[in-house]
Amino acid sequence: MLRRTILCCTAVGLLAVATACSSSTTSGSSSTAASSSTSSPAAVAPIQLAPVPTGTVALSWDPGTKQVTAAVDLSGLTPGSSHAMHIHPGNCADQTQPPSIPFPDITADATGVAKQSVVSTPVTTGIPTGAYVNVHLAPMATLGNPGDLSFTPIACGDIAAGTPAAGPVTVKMSAPPTKGVTPAGTVALSYDAAHHSLQVDLTATGLPANSAHAAHIHSGSCNAQGDVLYPLPDLQADASGKATLSTTVQNVPKAPPASGWYVNVHMGPMAQILSGGNPTMLFAPILCANVKG
Repeated sequence: MLRRTILCCTAVGLLAVATACSSSTTSGSSSTAASSSTSSPAAVAPIQLAPVPTGTVALSWDPGTKQVTAAVDLSGLTPGSSHAMHIHPGNCADQTQPPSIPFPDITADATGVAKQSVVSTPVTTGIPTGAYVNVHLAPMATLGNPGDLSFTPIACGDIAAGTPAAGPVTVKMSAPPTKGVTPAGTVALSYDAAHHSLQVDLTATGLPANSAHAAHIHSGSCNAQGDVLYPLPDLQADASGKATLSTTVQNVPKAPPASGWYVNVHMGPMAQILSGGNPTMLFAPILCANVKG
């Protein structure tokens, strides 16, 4: 069953892939259960799972139009997703103030990259300091109140002190911590050529207590997401936010390549990251690692 899923998953785009894998992960879990091997596997050294999305937002202000232009370059977003973006007073570690400068929504392409320029309404005093750029999980039309899932900040960057009112300034964006903790982790792969199996050992910390998260091996990279190659069982966090996963994927025809594979951990469990075949807000990637075979 898993091999049929793999062939299906590599033949279509990411969103269709996710649909196919969602319908087969449960039935395929028995085929990806841990199994013993007597051969000597080829191991890939543990690699770091890093928080996503990441990138930059370059700000400039036009004294004539009084508008702030934000040149966005973010990767690691849900493919095809749209997100509200604002400048807020304060900083990424203290997100208590309402936004002062809104922008039109930003939208990711089919690989999860948002690379576009958006322009604010007029701002009389230019780019503020003592402020930060915030990207939210949902677009403006469905953005809820602070504390709602839709309002969740997924990328944030502080505007440097001393930035001129007209800029330009490049703000480095990264996933902000939740309650002071940023998710992190490692993943190690070990390939058994004799049995065409792949051992996957994944650990993560800083997750919400008792939460579950879909995880997959994909083709592509964290900066240019592609199709699902091998779905993994959900990653289950304990009360401290720590999770471990050890599983063996069967029917893997070749060892991990030097590039072209990556491991993605999503915000929600497999059962909740799709609705009607389309990604939900919980599809959002939160941890990613490029595999280096």
